[in-house]
Amino acid sequence: MSLLNSIDRDHVLTAMETWDAAGGANYMLVRGGVSTHVLMHHGKEYDAAAIAGIAHGLATGRTLTPADIPGGSAGASKALTRLGFDIRDDSPPTERVPGTRARTPRTSSASPRSSRASTPRTSRVAASDKPVNLCPRCFIALPATGICDNCD
Repeated sequence: MSLLNSIDRDHVLTAMETWDAAGGANYMLVRGGVSTHVLMHHGKEYDAAAIAGIAHGLATGRTLTPADIPGGSAGASKALTRLGFDIRDDSPPTERVPGTRARTPRTSSASPRSSRASTPRTSRVAASDKPVNLCPRCFIALPATGICDNCD
């Protein structure tokens, strides 16, 4: 079971109130906005991993640091997205988490294509670069059997 399965939407809303009362907006300024996953709520921006860690503390009594969260800020953004919150993903394109939005919308290029018929290109991918299948409940990498050792 993932550490973040214990939080619910009310915990996150209370964590954001706690963040605002403690001057958390200054935290984002001090860090220079380097958070790669930003929780957006009512026109305000929050560090997704920090809010998830505070929400976990409200739910269980043990506040998590971003380093304690399975999957880091990407794991936090998955949990917050699951709870219905909007997350802006500012990480480089190769590290984006499905279900989150990039800072600027992508636009398609209107450049004309060559007259040659395009064929799908196959690329070689190292085994270490292949995506890892994750358990949809606890976000831990699945073994080759495809059955989660923790959940099933």
